[in-house]
Amino acid sequence: MSSILCVEDNPEIQILVEAALDAHQVTLASTLTEAKACLSKQRYDLVILDLELPDGDGMKFLTGLNSSEQATSVFILTGKTETANKVIAFSLGVDDFISKPFDPIELRARVNAKLKKASAASDQKALIKLKDLTIDVEKQRVSIATKAGPETISLTSLEFRLLLTFARSPDRVFSRAKLLDTVWGSDVAVTDRTVDTHVGHLRKKISASAVKIETVLNEGYRLVL
Repeated sequence: MSSILCVEDNPEIQILVEAALDAHQVTLASTLTEAKACLSKQRYDLVILDLELPDGDGMKFLTGLNSSEQATSVFILTGKTETANKVIAFSLGVDDFISKPFDPIELRARVNAKLKKASAASDQKALIKLKDLTIDVEKQRVSIATKAGPETISLTSLEFRLLLTFARSPDRVFSRAKLLDTVWGSDVAVTDRTVDTHVGHLRKKISASAVKIETVLNEGYRLVL
């Protein structure tokens, strides 16, 4: 669940935004002062900002954000639809500009697309550490900690994707069908036996690690710590 700050003084618009984004945690602020207070307490995945608020101009508010606040994605939601406003907003780094009146379904789609893209980008940069096993997602490199130092494990692209799938959800049981869809893709014609073969190879390569891939009878596989 993503955290979203909606800075909007119109109660009806607030209700529409909350309903459209009910899959996320939405915090409402009716003024720029309230918004600033919210941003000082926590970081939000996305800020939805009106440009006309009781205590000031949303555009000026954008220019006054500090560096950590500027790292948050911003959507403008406003009745000020002039091209000049859009140009200024995008020059300040906003991610999207939505005009009122708006379609809540379209807002949901745009927000979800942005959050999904941001999440994927974050995952690609992640460094996953599980006991003595370290997975560098960006470099596609896996190493096991030993007394002599990190020992790099050579994995094929498929083996790496298999390990990454397990590592992102420890203890979750993955059926062979789910692994086929996640790692190989639904358009590739391979069999359950292919999964077994690659899991077997992966097990051997990480056998020196305390992290293990366990067979769950009649179900599939899971990573155990």
